[in-house]
Amino acid sequence: MAGPAHPDAMAPSKPGKTRTAPPQMPASWWSHPRIRTYLAFDATGIVYLLLGLVALRVVWALGAGPEVWDATIASLSNPLYILFHVIGLVSVLFVGVRFFGFFPKAQPPRIGPAKPPPQPVILAGLYAAWLGVTLLFAAILGGWIF
Repeated sequence: MAGPAHPDAMAPSKPGKTRTAPPQMPASWWSHPRIRTYLAFDATGIVYLLLGLVALRVVWALGAGPEVWDATIASLSNPLYILFHVIGLVSVLFVGVRFFGFFPKAQPPRIGPAKPPPQPVILAGLYAAWLGVTLLFAAILGGWIF
């Protein structure tokens, strides 16, 4: 087995004629719509973390007895909690719609001998599946089935 390569093995034999400019952020970086979308997408991670902590609090209260459970459920009717859960719903919808927008573009040009369906058909199928699963879980949690 050969030894490690010399650190300058891939360096050019002589320096280039032009210097590389130092990296610089564009002046319009913060005002660009794409960066605001990226930052909003990243901020949903904080919302998910906080939603997970609320879920842990509820599960902990479930094991602590009926009095603690009733107090926890009563505290969740606070308008701040309701607003927070609305923000959580908007975050989930934002990430879901963004993911579904990327999904058709990531499909291979051919799947075996068949071509994938057109992008609008893929999107319609994804949204229909999402709506179906949402309605199924709403029916289960609402007590309409099972």
